[in-house]
Amino acid sequence: MPRNTSKPPARKRSLRRTTKYQPGVVISKWTRIRFYVVGCAITLCFMGIGYRAYGIQIKGKDHYRDLAERQYLRTIEVPAPRGNIYDRNGVELAVNADVDSVFANPRAIVDLGATSEQLAKVLDLDIRPLESRLASPRYFAWIKRHITPAQAEAVRALDIKGISLTKEPRRYYPGKKLAGHILGFAGIDGKGLDGLELAMDEVLTGEQARVASLRDATGKLMVDDPNAVPHAGASITLTIDRTIQFAAERAVREAVAVNKAKSAVAVVQDVRNGDILAIASFPDVDPNAPGTAAGKGARNRAITDSYEVGSVMKIFSIAAALEAGVISPGTVIDTEKGRYRMGRKLYRDSFHDEELTIGGIIKRSSNVGALKIAQMLGAPRLHKAYQTFGFGALTGIELPGEVSGVLHPSKRWGDLGLNSHSFGYGMTSTPLQVTAAMAAIGNNGTYFEPRIIKEVVDGDGHSLYTRKPKGRRVLSKKTSSQLLPMLESVFEHGKVHGTARGLFVPGHRVGGKTGTAHKIDPTTHKYGDDLYLSSFSGIAPIQNPRIAVTVLVDEPHGEEHYGGKVAGPAWTRIVTETLAVLAIPSDASLLAAQLEAKRKLERRFAWRTGIDPDKIERERLRNQVPLQRFDDTPEQVDSPAMQDLAVEDHTIDASDPGMTFVPDFTSMGLAKALLTARRAGITIELKGSGSAIDQSVAPGPTRNPGVVQVRFTTSERAFAKR
Repeated sequence: MPRNTSKPPARKRSLRRTTKYQPGVVISKWTRIRFYVVGCAITLCFMGIGYRAYGIQIKGKDHYRDLAERQYLRTIEVPAPRGNIYDRNGVELAVNADVDSVFANPRAIVDLGATSEQLAKVLDLDIRPLESRLASPRYFAWIKRHITPAQAEAVRALDIKGISLTKEPRRYYPGKKLAGHILGFAGIDGKGLDGLELAMDEVLTGEQARVASLRDATGKLMVDDPNAVPHAGASITLTIDRTIQFAAERAVREAVAVNKAKSAVAVVQDVRNGDILAIASFPDVDPNAPGTAAGKGARNRAITDSYEVGSVMKIFSIAAALEAGVISPGTVIDTEKGRYRMGRKLYRDSFHDEELTIGGIIKRSSNVGALKIAQMLGAPRLHKAYQTFGFGALTGIELPGEVSGVLHPSKRWGDLGLNSHSFGYGMTSTPLQVTAAMAAIGNNGTYFEPRIIKEVVDGDGHSLYTRKPKGRRVLSKKTSSQLLPMLESVFEHGKVHGTARGLFVPGHRVGGKTGTAHKIDPTTHKYGDDLYLSSFSGIAPIQNPRIAVTVLVDEPHGEEHYGGKVAGPAWTRIVTETLAVLAIPSDASLLAAQLEAKRKLERRFAWRTGIDPDKIERERLRNQVPLQRFDDTPEQVDSPAMQDLAVEDHTIDASDPGMTFVPDFTSMGLAKALLTARRAGITIELKGSGSAIDQSVAPGPTRNPGVVQVRFTTSERAFAKR
């Protein structure tokens, strides 16, 4: 049988070659190609992912970490309370109170229109800006800060998703307008904007606490560190006495009202160390609402405004001449019967005295006498003396906005300029400068820079600053002692009386100087015939000076314009109440003499006019009008102190049977207050002892006053315990 030599089929050979390397698996060529392509694609994909991961995690890690933290992390700044401000006795003048503020998470708002409408109605907001705020893509937006308790309750009652309340510290001034010019105010974010709040902002501002918190998917915050506590700012104790400040503010307010004046200012300074006990300025301002219409035009005029103060400056020009030895207290000056011509300029006095001693020049406020003394002294020495007293320079008080006034170099004065400078024209000064200079005379010639901050204590109770006054001598003790009786003579009665005759500080000897200056008319740029600055500056008690007080009334438009008649009553009232607060004992025999002098003035007034002063007093009490004058000499007026004394001599009869007149018990003693209350037909409740400083029902006619509480004090310590 022949051998079969044919070759096997090609397909079988192909199968044998395939299974030679991968037994049991048959993979075509195109399948292998697809594997290669897919493998390369996957490799490239992983390479891209790796490159992208490198870019995110290595190269751009900081950027993406910030983005992530913004989504779930947030740092909350917990505001620190500002330091409190106290008066010299520890009474709070500026404190902090937690109030509600409304904020929103705009991303959680469901119904934008309804939410905006409800919140706008409750919070008294404009709906359009509110809608814009709520439509923000952010997680937080303020709706309204520092809302009232009633508004906060209304927001809670709405219970709107995404709307929340939080507590914020708000600056609060419990005395309202009391010392408003001194304190200034702080803004909604707790930053000082005016007054001490601005000047001492860095000290008063505390250290905020920063708290890290997490935010969940709904935007709700979860605080990580609930124990973080902000560090409170330092507290400040002032030299201001709250009661004296109140008395000064009331006096200047009444002076403006009675004299129809533009403004008024008063400064009270302790002559022993420069401590400012009160600075009052009207128009006043409530720092709780500084932007209201009532606060427009209000500023601390004691330091921000400078004036040509007029005759008050005669004190310092005469002091300079005494110190230089060019005159002595016994020197007699020919005052030319109150008329003195120099070139084309005629100088006039209110009186027509032929000759006056140095004390008489102060007593009678002689312009002619003052300018002749200045001519004897010379311009350079007078200019240097004014500088020594602090005029033309800042006092350095811890309040913003102080001006230095204007004191030109003596080379620019000329002869007429020397004359005008001697009695307060041609230069300007602030009420604070005048008070500090007057205090130096009362302090044996030692000048203390006026200061209003007594102590600063940080949030941990450590003292950062304590006032340690340092004085400098501006006059010798001899010169200052010579000036004191001259200042007291201004209040003397008699034929040759002083310009402050008719002014009394019950039971105390005091000294001072009146001033009446013409003002420049801003329209004509000349001295106006009916524009005046009325002033009074003095020391009390004169035998052992404790306080210096200055009162200025700007542009009075009432019946009077002389300093004694316009500023004098406010000065005597401030001095009377300040001495009562400081527990300076009065002299009963002197009080009796003052009452007798007052009655003589009343009888003289009645003889001249035929008007019964008792009837005038009753009408004044019924209608609450100023007391009528009992003398018609320039610079004379009856003081509020005399008005208080007059109450005990007369029974109040009100024309309206339903009305009861409540007397002003301020500065009265216990016995006098009881007698006055009995005659007025009211019941009073006495608290404390000494002199009255406050009463629960305001003076004047009222219906059913009930029991009137009258508070008395004998010392600063007693007041501090109230």
